[in-house]
Amino acid sequence: MPAGRSPARTTPVPTEPLEHLEDEDRSVRFLDRSTAGHQLALRLAPLLGGRAGAELVVLGLAPGGLPVAAEVAESLGAPLDATVVRLLTVPGHDRPVGAIADGDPPLLDRYALESLGITSAELDASVRRERVEVHRREALYRPGRARLPLCGRTAVLVSDGLTDALTARAALHALAADHPERLILAAPVGDARIAADLSRDVDAVVCLHLPRYAHAAGPWYGEFHEVTDREAAVLLQRRTPADGPD
Repeated sequence: MPAGRSPARTTPVPTEPLEHLEDEDRSVRFLDRSTAGHQLALRLAPLLGGRAGAELVVLGLAPGGLPVAAEVAESLGAPLDATVVRLLTVPGHDRPVGAIADGDPPLLDRYALESLGITSAELDASVRRERVEVHRREALYRPGRARLPLCGRTAVLVSDGLTDALTARAALHALAADHPERLILAAPVGDARIAADLSRDVDAVVCLHLPRYAHAAGPWYGEFHEVTDREAAVLLQRRTPADGPD
């Protein structure tokens, strides 16, 4: 967690011993992302204590988290925005060595960098490449405007599944830099160990299902397509303009 932020966690994660958590049995729990978002909003509402409108911003971890986040925002009467994260990879290596969010300095996996023998030149090339892609998607998702301000507000970062700690942590660090009053991470499903790890970075983690291992979000949904940039942009433009700053 960035310096100066001392989270007062209101929801312990995980909420029960790991040995009692669900197995990843690959049975469908949600019809689609929108259905999951509606159920997630019902779980979030009591935690938010009636906060909505100007006091709350819902951000989808783009692009896959945006359909879930759009339903959460609609249900809670909150504006919708996006957080763009790109994993840093190096040609010839499948393992990510870091992540970059919203143009912030990259969050690096030092162990991966050292174990893979990645050079500074290789890392710099990856950062430059993914920073360009982050900026491209930001310009497409919210043309002509910056991200909604978070200072003094409750920010809820929504993913379609917490299966990658690096991506979520990079997004959370970028949002925390805007000094929200509260920072909440929410997802329909999350790997229990990843959720517990990320709970150190936020005020609360909310997951409807916490299997001991969740390597991918897709098996938990009946319909789980790849969310295109166009779909993500339409979701944001449909909800944000009237709620965003002039």
